[in-house]
Amino acid sequence: MLDYLTGQPASHKRKRQYRIGRHLGAGGFGEVKQATSLETGDEVAIKIIPKAKISDIPTQVTRQNSLATLVHPHIVHLREWFESRDKFYLVFELAAGGELYEHLIDVGRFGEEEAREVTYALVDAVAYLASRGVVHRDLKPENVLYRSPPGQNGAGHDDCVVSDFGLAVEIKPDQKLHVIAGSAGYSAPEMYSSDGYGFPADCWSLGVITFAMMGGRFPYRATIPTQIAEEARTTELYFPRTWEGVSEEAKDFIRKLLVVDPDHRMTAAEALHHPWLLAAKSRPASPDNEHEDPVKLPAQDDFLDPNANDEDEATTPSALERRPTFIGEGKDTRVAV
Repeated sequence: MLDYLTGQPASHKRKRQYRIGRHLGAGGFGEVKQATSLETGDEVAIKIIPKAKISDIPTQVTRQNSLATLVHPHIVHLREWFESRDKFYLVFELAAGGELYEHLIDVGRFGEEEAREVTYALVDAVAYLASRGVVHRDLKPENVLYRSPPGQNGAGHDDCVVSDFGLAVEIKPDQKLHVIAGSAGYSAPEMYSSDGYGFPADCWSLGVITFAMMGGRFPYRATIPTQIAEEARTTELYFPRTWEGVSEEAKDFIRKLLVVDPDHRMTAAEALHHPWLLAAKSRPASPDNEHEDPVKLPAQDDFLDPNANDEDEATTPSALERRPTFIGEGKDTRVAV
């Protein structure tokens, strides 16, 4: 509904309730700015998306409404959204502690206790998403944000959230997706088979992240996605000598996530009860959410912009470098969150 005096959508007046400040970052669809709520004084992050970059506005609106229903301690919270004539404004909680990727680059690798806390948080989030019928499809350290830097103000490594749901879709329990999506090095082998993929694909990504946190590198040497999938299928997972101080339980946890056959891969719900994670010191697993409103993310896997991420290609086989998001050929319906 438009305000006929200003020509703006009715929700545009919500913009007055925020003092928008410094630039925090930019992506393929828009930019993110820090802001302050004039109603509560809370610091937030506002993602500003030009509508010109979105070809399916109704799908975008449905997506924004649905993401606001995802409420979990380890998923970045979309507090509200509003719009102007030519932009969407998405108001997220501010997670200003930096990316997991940045912290890994700073220290090279995490100790087992630190890695376990992060892993618990991510597994808990993925188990919640699966219970809501959502596949994230782009889990990687760049898409995990700390609320506060670990060690500051009592923040631990578990105080992190999964972000960037631009590739997320809702599927039914037995539904298979067939458009390749994700980031090189983290995407599951079954994405490159004709059989398709589903919820287990996120669990493979969890295994890669856990390996990377303690090993400081990817578990496989190849860099081209199809070659990574082939290497995973044809070689045994190898833990080099730098892993000698890591427990067998941690290695077993990773092995059970990096099972090539998705039907035999450990699920996120099962991973929460693995002995290695049972020793985590983090907050308990999220409560049952069966009474929450259903998620209504787009139920197709071919609606995204294949050029949505403009990061540089990684070139070093074993280094933990940024890996660009990609999506296979499909309908170009631009949806951005």
